[in-house]
Amino acid sequence: MATKTIHLEHAFAGDFILVYESIADFRKFGELHPYMVEVRQLSETIRNGIEYRVKEELLLLGFLKIHPQYNAEVIEITKNKHIQYVSNVKGGMVLVIDFTFFYDENRREVRVSEHITITGNRLLIAYFATVLQKAHVQLFDKLATRLTIPTS
Repeated sequence: MATKTIHLEHAFAGDFILVYESIADFRKFGELHPYMVEVRQLSETIRNGIEYRVKEELLLLGFLKIHPQYNAEVIEITKNKHIQYVSNVKGGMVLVIDFTFFYDENRREVRVSEHITITGNRLLIAYFATVLQKAHVQLFDKLATRLTIPTS
């Protein structure tokens, strides 16, 4: 078993609640994610979280279409401060993502710190980490674009 950690930082001008809810509600997160095609809420968990069933579609090595499915638990560790995702994805890899939120009221800036830990087979982790990091950069870019589009 090997472990890899990734740390990503994201900053947004605008509405804290919109950013927070886009991450706290895994269905909304899935709408932004480039590979998630379906996210269905299953049930509450014993850790006061919510379990979701996730279906993804992506190209493995750029040409082989795969359709991973897995369950993910979303736990609000500290309201408006810390959310954690836990899932056991393909190949026995365990993924834990901790999102920590900071809000500067004066600047109306939301910062999200994303700490990702992947545990599993060393070779699978190397590839998965690259795909995951790319997907999350795209996801947060899409969220930033949503924040700049005026709503009527």
